[in-house]
Amino acid sequence: MERASFADVLRHLRESRSLTQEELAERAGVTVKAVGALERGERLRPYPHTVRSLADALELREAERARLVASVPSRGSGTVTDAGSAASTSSFPASTFSFPAPILGRTWEIDLVSGLLREPGRHVVTLTGPGGVGKTRLALEVASRMTADFPAGVTVVGLAAVRDPGTVLAHIAAALGVPESASDGTVARLAPYLLGRRVLLVLDNLEQVLRCAPVVAELVSFCPDLVVLATSRAALRIRAEREVVLAPLNVPDQGVTDLDEVAASSAVALFRDRAEAAGATIEWTDRNAAAVAAICRRLDGLPLALELGAAQARLLTPPALLARLDERRRESGPRDLPDRQRTITAALDWSHDLLELDEQRLFARLAVFTGGFSLASVEAVTDEDVLPSLGALVEQSLVLRTEAEDEPRFRLLEPVRQYAAERSQSSGVATATADRHASHFHDVATSARGAQRGPDIVETIDRLETDHANLRSAYLRLIETDRFDEAAELAGSLWLYLGLRGHAREGLTWLDRLDENALGDAARCQARIGRAGLLFVTGEIAPMRGYAEEALALARNVGPESLRSEAAILAGHAAVFTADVEEAGRLLDEGLAAADSAGDPWAHAHALVGRGQLALTIGDLAAADAALTSAVSAARALGNAFTLATSLTRLATVTGLRGDDRATADLLGESTDLSVAARMSWTLSYSLPALAGVAVRLGHADNAARLFGAAASLSATHAVDPRFPVSAALTASDLTMVREQLGEEHFRRAWDAGRTAARDEIAELARAIRRLARG
Repeated sequence: MERASFADVLRHLRESRSLTQEELAERAGVTVKAVGALERGERLRPYPHTVRSLADALELREAERARLVASVPSRGSGTVTDAGSAASTSSFPASTFSFPAPILGRTWEIDLVSGLLREPGRHVVTLTGPGGVGKTRLALEVASRMTADFPAGVTVVGLAAVRDPGTVLAHIAAALGVPESASDGTVARLAPYLLGRRVLLVLDNLEQVLRCAPVVAELVSFCPDLVVLATSRAALRIRAEREVVLAPLNVPDQGVTDLDEVAASSAVALFRDRAEAAGATIEWTDRNAAAVAAICRRLDGLPLALELGAAQARLLTPPALLARLDERRRESGPRDLPDRQRTITAALDWSHDLLELDEQRLFARLAVFTGGFSLASVEAVTDEDVLPSLGALVEQSLVLRTEAEDEPRFRLLEPVRQYAAERSQSSGVATATADRHASHFHDVATSARGAQRGPDIVETIDRLETDHANLRSAYLRLIETDRFDEAAELAGSLWLYLGLRGHAREGLTWLDRLDENALGDAARCQARIGRAGLLFVTGEIAPMRGYAEEALALARNVGPESLRSEAAILAGHAAVFTADVEEAGRLLDEGLAAADSAGDPWAHAHALVGRGQLALTIGDLAAADAALTSAVSAARALGNAFTLATSLTRLATVTGLRGDDRATADLLGESTDLSVAARMSWTLSYSLPALAGVAVRLGHADNAARLFGAAASLSATHAVDPRFPVSAALTASDLTMVREQLGEEHFRRAWDAGRTAARDEIAELARAIRRLARG
């Protein structure tokens, strides 16, 4: 049976709605002439943009829309498909798939990549293409639509800031939420966590770490159910790979003058959409349409170049924009780069040339920032009032403003940042700007040391986390320029933030880069304290004690008293954990005396926590109760969320040993609420297993297993390892009891549910246990 033509189907659907051609044209935003030509069969293959507009205007049901799309004849090797179908609901965080604008002109590519990922035996699909072509955007769009195809999850690993191929496996492991021991550089350690699980792994921005290709190949060979979707400017060149070259958007052919045909081009559609978003109103006349078509052809349909050009449409008419392009050389980039990459360089060149001199100077210096920046940081690095120039860069879409709760933040898209870095080098400001950037973030880190120990800890570590990438690059710059004392001060000042927010292992690698022989005594003391603190987080108590005692010896000579108290308290905690009772008491007494001498309430409270733990270790519940009750009071007076959460959890050990489930649940519930709200994984790793013990005693083994699973997930993803012997012994006993009560299959289901629970779910589960304990 012959298939109905597009003309017949369109006319039937229009008439079924009792619409005239004029009414349909007005609703669809096309001309009456275009509708007539389509219904007469004079235009056999309408563009997808036109088909979608007509379908939306007719308010077609799903079956009718499918019929209209199916009636469109093939266009070359591709077919017209429906670009208007909704994406599947994503299981990702909102920030991952919160797209600022719809993806345009990529229906065929989305269908192709989705189909490849669904093929049996398909292991690696790599999207390649020039910078700015939209590889990341397409990969995330595909991933958002494929959550149902991968029941074990879809995980995105952003690698744009990664430069060492040897760390790619660690980033994959961290994103998947597996223990850090599995990311020690060997696939064999990671593979067991993926075997038998249908997972889609999106590896975004691989071009600078292509030497990780053998690792990717080995990983998919070990894990037959794993599928990798990668984005890169170059292919991995491994046997398991299928490369999909992402071409620029289609542009109108030279000589095309029909307004509807020009508008149907996906490049034109993107340009118009972004121009309107920037506040421009482009009257769709023959002259403007011809100019827009020429702009899109000149820019080769590259999405980033089109967006940059569209941002100027608020100030310049399309013919004026085209004239600006005509003034540029066709090959403004190095001749050994691909043509499209030279074209995007040209697009950035002319965007850059629209800036005033002070704006160009600021743009070049912004390349020093990694992962975004605040206005205050820009002003500190430049020592200038940059607000007018920064506003102009935002207007020109060279700088993007991102949402933040406390202050506006900004960032450069990676291709734009690379271009700005070239400008920075060529103008001779790169070295001086990098040095000022390093000095500024050294100051940020050292000034945050005291704030982390006061009532503003949560706001402080939130700010540090937003600038984590800048702190890292500043640290590396200090190392690179042999400013080792400043590097030690930066890392040593941040150990508490790094430990609380899951960066303990990274902090230890920072400290590994220090040239110990080049450090002064005060800087060496800070580095030793930082390393001891981070080892405390990761549960490596023996080396922690050694570093803490070395720091203490230095602090006794160089001061100040606050360093001596912190070193003594860390050493005292390590001695408690290793059951060296006499030495623990002596060290904690020294730490408490130094804290009081320095007027340091934070150290005072943690010295009391150490004394309480020491009393628990020797079985003196009365002394433990007294010390830990005092610690809780001191923490409340201080207002530090970490100190209070820690004190509450330790006091709960006392009430738990006494069999007071209600008091224990209240203490642990408050600690958990504090930790969840502040995103402090270290304190959660103690409170959740203890709360699970309460659930066991109350007869709620299923909830206990969920809490144990949540705690295990924290330990795996944040490199936290709670090792206080009394707590560890109680946890081991409670965990055995839960397994016995539930049976292995039920226990595993509940455990897995806890591992994937969101923070709010964990907090609600803790509150439920509190309610049960109160009767």
